[in-house]
Amino acid sequence: MKLFRTGLVGLLIAASVVFVPTASADPDAVAAAKDKLDRIHEEAAQLDAQLIEAITRAEESESKLEVLKQDLSAQEVKVSQLGTNLGDLAMMQLNGGGLGGGVDITGQLLGSTDDTTFLSGLSTIQNETDRSVADLQTLQVEQARLDTLRGEQETIDASLKADRAAKEKLSKEYEVKEAEAQQVYDRLSAEEQERLKKLEEQRQQEEAAREQAARESASPTPSPSTGAGDKSDSPPSSSGGGSGRAQQAISYALAQVGKGYVMGTAGPSTFDCSGLMYAAYKQVGISLPRTSQTQISAGTSVSKGDLQPGDLVFYYSGITHVGMYIGNGQIVHAANPRSGVVTASVNSMPFAGARRVA
Repeated sequence: MKLFRTGLVGLLIAASVVFVPTASADPDAVAAAKDKLDRIHEEAAQLDAQLIEAITRAEESESKLEVLKQDLSAQEVKVSQLGTNLGDLAMMQLNGGGLGGGVDITGQLLGSTDDTTFLSGLSTIQNETDRSVADLQTLQVEQARLDTLRGEQETIDASLKADRAAKEKLSKEYEVKEAEAQQVYDRLSAEEQERLKKLEEQRQQEEAAREQAARESASPTPSPSTGAGDKSDSPPSSSGGGSGRAQQAISYALAQVGKGYVMGTAGPSTFDCSGLMYAAYKQVGISLPRTSQTQISAGTSVSKGDLQPGDLVFYYSGITHVGMYIGNGQIVHAANPRSGVVTASVNSMPFAGARRVA
């Protein structure tokens, strides 16, 4: 899968901004652009989730197929050997009874005048007949198992083919959404684009200020000796704190800064937003679901004001983005195809929830 060259989320800044028309801006056109970018963002997020599901199914099928091929190979050898043995036995019997280096047991039995010899030969023939029947039954059972394994292989092959086709289709659809977002954004004037950037910065500052005010109103007034002026506009926690495994996950995530964003990937060279969270916590023995919509069910819920380093922070009403809180009001996340893995303010996108998984 190729790395997309332009950024979708970067173009979707309008999705989280309250548009204020400037003198040169058409309010209706700006509102229409916002609605389109909102829709594109949601549709792209759904494509991303579907792609991850297709990739997961394909990986599971590939693992099953690898084991099945080994079982199938062993079963083919087993059936072949049983068939060879049964054929050898039949040939030996056809050539004169099959015992004693080619001694004709049947002829010996018919020509016998001794009761003991006759009974012994009769017993030998019965034993050989029983052996042939048993070997044939065993062959039939093992052949049936071989046929079953071949049927399973055909089913998995078909599923794998369908999932690979789905991956290709979803990737192309994502590219279409990316191009559509670019077109919407390009229709905005340079002045409007700059205004959007400033409005987004203003929104982040106002949200941080509201959270700070809410925390101060909910907390006892500190005495002068406690350092009341040390509070910042960011959620609590410095780069310290968090469990040992959370700190290790942060270290892994930060080590990926600068790497690319590719939808549906979880490392080692590229990531999408949930893939980075999945890979970081996998390194420390914690298994997370694979998409942002399912990761929000992991661990325990925490408020934005109680964030600790290592917590997962979710964004947008549809839970279409996730990052990892690293302290000092910052997250690390796989942002978009244009930016890749970067750090950003925890207030850079509309907050939708947070979970503590370590």
